[in-house]
Amino acid sequence: MRKVRAAQTAVLVLLGGSAACIHNPPSVGGKPSAPEAPNQYWTPPAHAIARDSAPRNVVPPDIEQRITQLKLKDVVDLGLLNNPQTRASYAQARAAGAVIGSTFGKYLPQVTANGLAERTGSTGGTGSIAGGTTVGTGNGGAKEHDRGIFQPSATATWLLWDFGRFGAMESAKQAAFSASYTHNATVQAVTLAIIQSYCNYNAAKAIRDGARKTVQEDSVGLASAKERHDAGVATISDVLQAQVTYSQAVFSLETDEGSVQTTRGSLAVALGFPANLPYDIAPEPPDVPVQSIAQSVDSLVDEAVNHRPDLASFRAIAREQHANIAVVRGNWLPQLTVGANGSQTFYSANQSLLNGHTWTVQAGVSIPLFSGLQNYYDIFQAKELARAADANAEYQRDLVVYQVFTSYYNLRTATAQVKSSGDLLTSAQSNYDVALGKYKQGVGAILDLLTAEAALASARATEAQARWTWYADLAQLSHDAGVIGIHGEMPIQLTSDSTSRGSR
Repeated sequence: MRKVRAAQTAVLVLLGGSAACIHNPPSVGGKPSAPEAPNQYWTPPAHAIARDSAPRNVVPPDIEQRITQLKLKDVVDLGLLNNPQTRASYAQARAAGAVIGSTFGKYLPQVTANGLAERTGSTGGTGSIAGGTTVGTGNGGAKEHDRGIFQPSATATWLLWDFGRFGAMESAKQAAFSASYTHNATVQAVTLAIIQSYCNYNAAKAIRDGARKTVQEDSVGLASAKERHDAGVATISDVLQAQVTYSQAVFSLETDEGSVQTTRGSLAVALGFPANLPYDIAPEPPDVPVQSIAQSVDSLVDEAVNHRPDLASFRAIAREQHANIAVVRGNWLPQLTVGANGSQTFYSANQSLLNGHTWTVQAGVSIPLFSGLQNYYDIFQAKELARAADANAEYQRDLVVYQVFTSYYNLRTATAQVKSSGDLLTSAQSNYDVALGKYKQGVGAILDLLTAEAALASARATEAQARWTWYADLAQLSHDAGVIGIHGEMPIQLTSDSTSRGSR
């Protein structure tokens, strides 16, 4: 005992000493599995590096031919085809639909086939027994004895009835409906994001084009100031102020050029493409006739309450929770089952007389009697979850109404702003023309001209932004009302055209 205890003590001391020497996580593949210091990079082992490649672009052949001349419908179609969000929601909806079949399969016969193959052997001396047969020899010698068995069998069970059957099927159906409605909502959300990115890109291009005009106009003002200075009717201060305004216009143009590229990249991402995809939209975007909305906010609210797929998904979730009450209740009610089992046993040739078969037929009923009140609390929980789902669906409905209300008045505001921005641009252009004419004639001050130039540049940018903001707000209202089309259609009733232009 003393030796045993001494050995145990030595082992514990050795293990304790080894543990005290461990200061770092173990290495993997000759590389540390964690950084060695807080101020160092971690060098991963070779098999820890996950290689990836640039995204593969799926462009239909008919669109690929005009990849640099895309229209809004092309942009939306490409986005829905390539965006990972729509693919994910599609797969999730299909997975939820498969649960219906799985649930139904629970109430079909379940058949299982089994097979058992066994080979046993033994050796024994005098008088040894194996399988009821003496295998020993009288003189103490040894003799082998073996036996082979093959036993196939089949078992069938069938749940004939339980009280949660219809609830389980309804719950699975509603879960599938919810997932499919969620896919529809995802498609609408992606469509809206694509249209908004499309509008932002067009607005950026329109503002950039306006900035180019501003640079040209400011260069005219600078040239006029130099001419007047050379003629001796203006001071060098006029030239310098005009030069500053021109330089600021060039700087703003460079900023706007950058905005065009960043919004173009944002649109590419909305399409599910990398930002460096070599594409572009049509140089002359489709005319956007700015019209006043003809529908009332109440009619659009009715549209939304009845057509918003995300709201329908929440309602389906609530119905699923109500159906689940029957499932939980059925777990604590009687179940009726039938079953059958059959097997055939085959022995090796020297014991073939033992071959035979067996079969069993069963019918059973399971009646839960007492579960420590667990069933009552499970049912209580299911009912409360159903009430919570009802309340959440009601909240989502109120949120949808608010979204439609907000979008409706945002669109009305945007419509009014388009008209006022057009009037502002007309006035600013007239003011600039007068100021430039007066300055060239020598009866105007440089500050008046520069002020007019700045006002015209601002009005031009405001007008360009206002029109595409109106179009984006129309898309937002179509989405919030649940009527935005799969190709970007926006079937909101509008009045006759009032502010459309032939070009932009």
